[in-house]
Amino acid sequence: MDWDNLKVALAISRLGSLTQAAQALGIDQSTAGRRLTALEGDLGTILFVRSKTGFALTDAGEAAINQAIEVERRIDRLRDAVTPSESGPAGTVRLLGNHWTLDRLARTTMGAFLQRHPRLDLRLITLTPRSRMRGEASLSIWFEVEPRESEFAIKLGDVPYAVYRAHNADEAELGWISFYDEDAARPIVARAHKRLRSRGEPLRMTATDAGIMLSAVRHGVGKALLPMCLAEGDDQLVRVKEGEPELIRALHLHAHPDTVEAARIQATIRWLRESFQSVFLPANHAPCAGKVAEAP
Repeated sequence: MDWDNLKVALAISRLGSLTQAAQALGIDQSTAGRRLTALEGDLGTILFVRSKTGFALTDAGEAAINQAIEVERRIDRLRDAVTPSESGPAGTVRLLGNHWTLDRLARTTMGAFLQRHPRLDLRLITLTPRSRMRGEASLSIWFEVEPRESEFAIKLGDVPYAVYRAHNADEAELGWISFYDEDAARPIVARAHKRLRSRGEPLRMTATDAGIMLSAVRHGVGKALLPMCLAEGDDQLVRVKEGEPELIRALHLHAHPDTVEAARIQATIRWLRESFQSVFLPANHAPCAGKVAEAP
């Protein structure tokens, strides 16, 4: 049985489509299709039900993928065992999260991290928290999201938020820009915006990403509750009210016990924990007792 064929099945099970699986593996779609057909021929069974909405695992496919994941883990352990420690961790790590958190990492400490570990391939994926990356060497960074399945969460730290406006805007004439996520089980930021809005202040815009909100505030669309690490260094923005942050959110790193011991995962976790303060806290920020997001 060809391991390359198994990798195609794994990619389809994780991404739900032959096209996306081919893109993730760096092959064309026809090659991916041939490898899947060859694998199903070797096993003598159909692994996926094809439909217009994507690929769904059959019962046989579910059993096959579970075994393929175990093969993948053993290959990872073998690679770590035979790689000289001085060579450093190697391989792919998928890092999932909100666009602004991953962009913030890319702008700050990621370059130095990858220079220290030249054999690592860090893949950033801006997916929703409900997206499933089964069995892979993956880490996720989320705020108010419960770990799924057998994942566990490591608290990275508390991220302070405050209300900002454009420096040349008249606050009295500004409405609000609010965060909105229709899939959020606990819409912490949206609730905080509602709490902070005075009666009669209009809601002018909603967005699902803090980076978009920051751009809108910068250009005078309205005022908004923003991560202080994004807004404090922007000379086009000013805080509406000085003092304690209006909101504090706990940022967690989600990991899976089956892959957490891999050398590349351990190196990535250390980087994220060590760089939290420089990435997600504003300069000269000290712990404070602002409005804290309610506990899960």
